[in-house]
Amino acid sequence: MSFADDEPPPANSSAGTNLVRDRVRLAAYINDKAPLEENTQEPQEVLLEVTDTSSAGERSGLDLVAVLDVSTSMDNDGKLDKLKTAMKFVISKLGPMDRLSIVSFASNARQWCGLRLMTIDAKEEIKDIIGKLSANGATNMRDGLMMGLQVLDGRRYKSGRVSSNVLMSDGEEYPKPEPLRSASDVSIGDVAVYTFGFGKNHDPKVLQAIASNSQGGTFLYVRDEDSLTKRFAEIMAGLLSVVVQDLELSVWPQRGHSTIKEVVAGSYLPKPTEDGHHGYSVRFGDLFCGEVRKVIVHLLLPAVHRGYRTTVIYAQCSYRTQGKTFYSPPDQPLRCSIQRTGSASQYATKKPEVEEELDRIQYVNMIEKASVMENEESARGKLEEAQKVLEAKQPNRMVVILMAELQQLLQLKRWNDLLARLLEHLTSHRRQRGLNVFAPPRTAKFVEQAEKFDKNPNEPPPSVEDDVKEEEAEVAATMPVSEQRREPRLLGRPWELRSSEWCVWAMVVLCTVLAIGVIIAGVAVFAVYIFFKPKMPYLVVSDARLVLLQYDQGGTIQSLQMSITIRAENNNSKADATFSSVDLALGFHGTDVVLLRSEPFTVPRESSLPLPYNVAVAPGPALDTAGMQAMDESLKAGVVPFDLFGKARTRWKVGVFVKIRYWTRISCRLRFFFPGNGTVMPTDRDRCRSK
Repeated sequence: MSFADDEPPPANSSAGTNLVRDRVRLAAYINDKAPLEENTQEPQEVLLEVTDTSSAGERSGLDLVAVLDVSTSMDNDGKLDKLKTAMKFVISKLGPMDRLSIVSFASNARQWCGLRLMTIDAKEEIKDIIGKLSANGATNMRDGLMMGLQVLDGRRYKSGRVSSNVLMSDGEEYPKPEPLRSASDVSIGDVAVYTFGFGKNHDPKVLQAIASNSQGGTFLYVRDEDSLTKRFAEIMAGLLSVVVQDLELSVWPQRGHSTIKEVVAGSYLPKPTEDGHHGYSVRFGDLFCGEVRKVIVHLLLPAVHRGYRTTVIYAQCSYRTQGKTFYSPPDQPLRCSIQRTGSASQYATKKPEVEEELDRIQYVNMIEKASVMENEESARGKLEEAQKVLEAKQPNRMVVILMAELQQLLQLKRWNDLLARLLEHLTSHRRQRGLNVFAPPRTAKFVEQAEKFDKNPNEPPPSVEDDVKEEEAEVAATMPVSEQRREPRLLGRPWELRSSEWCVWAMVVLCTVLAIGVIIAGVAVFAVYIFFKPKMPYLVVSDARLVLLQYDQGGTIQSLQMSITIRAENNNSKADATFSSVDLALGFHGTDVVLLRSEPFTVPRESSLPLPYNVAVAPGPALDTAGMQAMDESLKAGVVPFDLFGKARTRWKVGVFVKIRYWTRISCRLRFFFPGNGTVMPTDRDRCRSK
């Protein structure tokens, strides 16, 4: 059977027309120092963080195949009606550059239509197909999955397009398959398959295995009483925002100075590189807009006899956008350096970002042990062990999130519910996709639209184009207003002289001499300026992350943890710059939250100096009524803004005699994805500099 019947996509099958290379940011977190001894007992951990910085308005066209279970059991508890509503929501959200194919399975698999371009007419035709689906027959999941994969594999038009399968089933495979003939044994390849287990009688192990065998897919559990539309919306929010495709991270050591012992990337398996550098590569596939992927690299450092600073690891990402390959960093690999010194300890405190990720990995390993238990009692025992481990840890943002997640698991009463939810959480953590901790900001908006659609399916949700416009408007509305230039004011008043007074001529002569002196001095300063070409030193935000924010309904910020690095820049080629009276503040909606200050320091010529601030406030200030409303709206939207403002005094010398003193002021807004990964919005970070 041929599946080369896909309709041709539009000539421009991407929402964005201009290719911009900086759509992925690669960052590294590593301790500044390491001891001189070999660290075989305690490997040095490096956290590599890959962040998608794209906008959904630049996304590529989506090819989606919906593989739907229509076996007899789907007639129970109104599940078929819920499926039809959920699919009509999906159809409504697809845009004119997206394509959709419908495959159903019961005793056999059937393709109802090829990949149809989502024109207005095509949407209505496919909605009619969905409306006519009826439940009857067995559950031949394997045939349904294979046909869904064949539809994508047989396409004529693949270049630059995002491809994915969504597979929904409410039961176990029936008739029971022979060994190695289960749907979980199907070779999937580089396609993402998102599986949905609907109701208490589905087989979570098979569906979780299918998702895990795919490239980036996840397993989602939907209880009988839950909304299938909302769970579909969680995935559609991501699929309709993909700009970065075929993301791959390469990492390699500095030969003679480090050895990679292990690379931990969840279910993204690292593979040794074949370039002779003893490195590894990790393939992530496609990223949803705003998603983050974290990788822990365990390094072994050899014993050395003296202290020195060295690069211990290199890293670089490659990815495709609209069919073109880009790299991050674009010009050369990212270097991670460390100072080997006798004053360092193998057991030094790790970077907060590294500690959080290690806590999460430990938690994932513990719930994996619970998921392989044979009964509820044994699984619950493993979860209680995990709870004790988390309670013993130093609280941080990730520990708080994991504790809340664990409490939800422990509250489940039925073994089927607990097992399915365990496997869902396990898959999401391994993929770093789904759940609240990984979900991009737009997910909450799609879920809210799905909830409204469930109540009134006749009222279509906003189109994906409208979603993009709203998101862009929200970004524009929260951008800091540039300071307006003010005309210089003339201070004092003119001299009042009488022409009859004898001192007039003396004053004229004196003013003339002074004017000549000023002109000569001005010429001298200008000559010095031309020769030395001085540049104003300034402050710039190089990185920021909202680690923890606990806020009560009384309007008080109970706890705030934030890391922010402000870099002092001196681009002068012939003069050092001194910064003093550094007086900065972070505020929320007019309320000062914390002050950021620094002792005087000097930045050498053509150099910079980072000022790392690890903010910890507990308890914090109380917000006024307007601030409380703003905080509630920000947390609901998943983007929390903080204002950074203040000034610093700079001083530097131009030439031999001329010393310049200057106040440099900063005023900008930093928006953080929270609740979420806590990263700062890249456009805010890039604009936040003093003037």
